[in-house]
Amino acid sequence: MLQIEGVSKQFAARVLLKETSAHLRPGSRTGLVGPNGAGKTTLLRMILEEESPDHGTIRKRPRLRIGYLPQELETLSGKTVLEATHRDLYPEHEAKRILSGLGFSEEDFSRSIETLSGGYRMRVALAHLLLSNPDVLMLDEPTNHLDKPTQAWFEHFLLQSGMTLLVISHDTAFLDRITTYIWEIRSHKIQECRGNYSKFLEWRAARDAQQQAAAKRQSKEIAHVQKFIERFRYQATKARQVQSRIKQLDKVKRIEETRDPKRVRFKFPVPAASGRQVIALRDVAKSYGRTVVYTSLDFTLERGQRIALVGENGAGKSTLLKILAGVLPFEQGARTLGHGVTLQYFAQHQAEALNPERTILDSLAEVSSMAEMNFLRGIAGAFLFSGQDQKKPIKALSGGERNRVALARMLVEPANTLLLDEPTNHLDPASVDVLTDALTAFPGTIVFISHDPTFLSRVATRVVEIEDRRARDYLGDYEYYLWKRAQELESIKERSEDLTPREGRRAKGPVKPAPPVVTTVPSKHAHRRALSKAQARLDKQVSRAEADIAELESQIRARDQQLADPELYQDFARWHDLQLEQERWKKELDRLTATWAKISEELEDVRQKLAAAV
Repeated sequence: MLQIEGVSKQFAARVLLKETSAHLRPGSRTGLVGPNGAGKTTLLRMILEEESPDHGTIRKRPRLRIGYLPQELETLSGKTVLEATHRDLYPEHEAKRILSGLGFSEEDFSRSIETLSGGYRMRVALAHLLLSNPDVLMLDEPTNHLDKPTQAWFEHFLLQSGMTLLVISHDTAFLDRITTYIWEIRSHKIQECRGNYSKFLEWRAARDAQQQAAAKRQSKEIAHVQKFIERFRYQATKARQVQSRIKQLDKVKRIEETRDPKRVRFKFPVPAASGRQVIALRDVAKSYGRTVVYTSLDFTLERGQRIALVGENGAGKSTLLKILAGVLPFEQGARTLGHGVTLQYFAQHQAEALNPERTILDSLAEVSSMAEMNFLRGIAGAFLFSGQDQKKPIKALSGGERNRVALARMLVEPANTLLLDEPTNHLDPASVDVLTDALTAFPGTIVFISHDPTFLSRVATRVVEIEDRRARDYLGDYEYYLWKRAQELESIKERSEDLTPREGRRAKGPVKPAPPVVTTVPSKHAHRRALSKAQARLDKQVSRAEADIAELESQIRARDQQLADPELYQDFARWHDLQLEQERWKKELDRLTATWAKISEELEDVRQKLAAAV
């Protein structure tokens, strides 16, 4: 179907691919992985003939139809959702079926493309591709803006369609569920493995171990030969043997161990602390034309919180973040900024907003005219842009590299409040890990949007769900939010079951009113079981909070003794740093204590309900 044969590609001195080959098999679902900047998107563009290989060929079956979803979408204007999807391809009902699967309602079909969020515009483009039913479907980060229900439908569609798939994704769970092959671009070659992403990781680890062992054995053999040469180099009787071994070494093809690329290493600077209340919204109303997003929204952000905004696409998460950042006007209400608050806003398409003609250093210098060049070079280096790479234009970078530049710009002028809209998009797993570590160590305040459950679990300390023009608060981490949401849905389901006539009961004539008592023994049993599970979960969370509090209190006591040492006063800078860290610990202790109190209160409430249900 598609054959890559001895392909090489480089831009200036930057080598992406070198004499590499691969075969895309009919009906296969292949994941294309590798670090940012390895050449994944460039490979797709060469398959589409938008780029040409420097050497080698890409052979395709005659009349092969290829569908492509890029990272950056073309602008569709003047069309409705249905028109942009349908475009005279197939029966209209099929277009509506796919749009419904991707989260559009019947009312959305007639909406103008211009009124949609970035995530929903991507869904329209995806719906058009799925409707066109190409021979090969190539997708570049398709799940970045899909919520869980939509992604589940999308995965099912791909598995049932039988289409040949070549997909770039940093969502390893998605790759695990849908792929039958993995192509990894590593050391300028395409390494091909049969199986899903987990199988690929096992295969790569075994291959690397074998390669390392072979390289070690070869190194010992070479050292042994070299020792013989050095020992007998000047003995005439051994001259022939020495020359033989020298020729032997010249013919040896050295085994080079494959090394993983360098990882980004950075941490957010420690900014000056803000006041306790960071941002407050009161009675805020916001609409886009006839589309009402908020009618009377109240929202308070306090110092040190790391809040995840969750909810369906189009619910208003990005709108809320823009209002908090002060970059979006609203029709009603007030926004109050706290004392000493400094903001950095990372937009959902921040990387796309970079000037493509500017170099990396120029892009960093735009943020502050006062920053010294050596300082900017250091920040660029922390994000793996070193030497001449720092002079590359933005247009020559991959999507992940552009995201790294956008994140690097946030370090030029430190802020104590970060507002981040999908900061992990286009980042490889290693870079996501580093960003996660940097955010959890950040001493300031964070509000962020993400579809990455692992990122949400590791970063969030409070979750706010946007639904039906309201912001619902969950004073706990993402795991607590998922548990609490499940409990709420279970409660709704039980109430619905209690009010619904039993299956099989068919009334003749008018339906009689339900009897006043509808609770049955099975529903009571299910209720007690749910309460028991809730109690166990809350017990676990209380214990974990108490352990964290105890550990932090121990740290604070030890630091108090350290700060009391008279010799420390001779080094004011170190005393100051330790004192600042101590203050951050105390703030974190306040937050942990408040969370513990909230969970303990819920636990007591569940215990009382459980006792009453016996």
